[in-house]
Amino acid sequence: MMIGCSSMLSSRLAVDVAVIATAGHVDHGKSALVRAMTGIEPDRFEEERRRGLTLDLGFAHTVAPDGTLLDIVDVPGHEDLVRTMIAGANHASVALLVIDAVEGPRAQTYEHMKVLEGVGINVGVVAISRCDLVDGDHLDLVDLEVRDLLAVSRVDWASIVHTSAVTGAGIELLVEALAEAVRAGGVHDRYRAARPARLVVDRSFHIAGSGTVVTGTLDSGNLARGMVLDVNGRSTTVRALQRHGNDVDSVAADARCAVNLSGIEVAEVVRGDVLCEPGRWAITEVFDARVDRDTVDSLPRRVEIHLAGARRHASVRLLPTTPNLVRIRFSGALPLRPRDRLVMRSIGSGRVLAGIEVLDVSPVLRPSRAKPDGSVESIIAPHGWLRTDEAARLVGDNVPETIPGWVAATGVVGVTLEQLRKRLESGPVPTTVLSEPERLLIERIPGVVVERGEARLGDRDPVLDHEVVARVRDGGVTPPSVDDVDRAVLGRLVRLGIFMTHDGVYFHVDAVGEVNPVLEQLWEANPDGFTVSMLRETLGITRKHAVPLAECLDDRGATRRVGDRRVRGSAG
Repeated sequence: MMIGCSSMLSSRLAVDVAVIATAGHVDHGKSALVRAMTGIEPDRFEEERRRGLTLDLGFAHTVAPDGTLLDIVDVPGHEDLVRTMIAGANHASVALLVIDAVEGPRAQTYEHMKVLEGVGINVGVVAISRCDLVDGDHLDLVDLEVRDLLAVSRVDWASIVHTSAVTGAGIELLVEALAEAVRAGGVHDRYRAARPARLVVDRSFHIAGSGTVVTGTLDSGNLARGMVLDVNGRSTTVRALQRHGNDVDSVAADARCAVNLSGIEVAEVVRGDVLCEPGRWAITEVFDARVDRDTVDSLPRRVEIHLAGARRHASVRLLPTTPNLVRIRFSGALPLRPRDRLVMRSIGSGRVLAGIEVLDVSPVLRPSRAKPDGSVESIIAPHGWLRTDEAARLVGDNVPETIPGWVAATGVVGVTLEQLRKRLESGPVPTTVLSEPERLLIERIPGVVVERGEARLGDRDPVLDHEVVARVRDGGVTPPSVDDVDRAVLGRLVRLGIFMTHDGVYFHVDAVGEVNPVLEQLWEANPDGFTVSMLRETLGITRKHAVPLAECLDDRGATRRVGDRRVRGSAG
């Protein structure tokens, strides 16, 4: 099965891998430079080659002399295809900005630079193309114009290389400059491979005998054959994987790959759909974000947002707590995590408005109170206590447990402890009325004892010293009335296992236990069991005490009622 480019990887070991996105005005020679560097034709369609105009994403790769593997995504430069350009640039590690030596920077040069900044690319290389068509004086002027342009960019432009795809001038230097940019910081964070897998589809097609195949940049996690993924709320399985036309068992972020999927038709997955690990992502339609502008007052209230090839119309609401914070709402949920970079565009003109950084994928505070900053504390604090897996989805990474199985912000822990202390000061607290985090936390409070289903302060429960305990104990199987005692005290003594009760009569557990020799006498005389009347006569008590005592014996397991008789119980 061939699901990627037909060319083979160099046998040389790649020490670094990076996805590189081209950028620049239409007809400035981006595709020509990609062909010259890689020997691969990035224009996949006959119309593109006939017109000399890139209309869709193209893909190529090469290995630099130092072993760095460069995955190149070639993007269209036409102003009508900015959406496609965003799909190619998002999740790239390094930018290759191409500027024609004849024309210098043009409209889409500036537009593409805003996209590169918006998607969060930090490092790039500038290639001044078609240098064979100008003289040295003209090239010097273009250099000055380019340097002025780069001086105000958020991207760290590592170098400017003069090139010609026709003569080959500067091509080797350009490959080396891109590899150097990778080493200087163009590779995404290494720990991304330990995160859940996510791939935004940029191509989807059918191959006879294989079925549905998609391609894209794996921006986090790992993919492996046999792995189950979610796409559009459906489950699909990775049947096979390829890198640059070669079958592989697994792929790690950040890398481009082709994925053969089973259980889904090609029409059911298109550019912009997202493959992700089930249960490990926050699938959301609302998030708080920071906009790459000093103020957001001039932003339209309806915009278009882009995550690679995924596009959504969205509403924007300002968060008054900080000048550049907004709340975004849209339809068609996406798997997002904090620190994701998206691009915001105007719906009417298609103009790139700004880049945005996701801060909170599940905001619960009202906009007037929300102060997201992307930190773990700010994300989890409004949610109170969270299961560890839920916290990981919201934070986008594993979060250390606060208590086994649970996570909470420092302030939430403090409030919970204070509430528990106040409850304990009022008396013992039944653990059944506590939440699971409270039950785990209350045991850690100094001086707290948990036993018989209750938590209390001190080594001995003061209720054990209440005068009613001795009064009932001394009463034996004919205990006195306890109508003068607080019901809460009696209830706690029952929960602690000190008293047993039926029909408003309270027996001390020791008194119930002392009846055992009498039970043995009754069973010896009555093998088929004894009646309540027999128990009453043998003990010399009235029916008022005999009936509830018999019920307590049943509860304890000493006896078991069969008709009107008591036979030996499980604990008899």
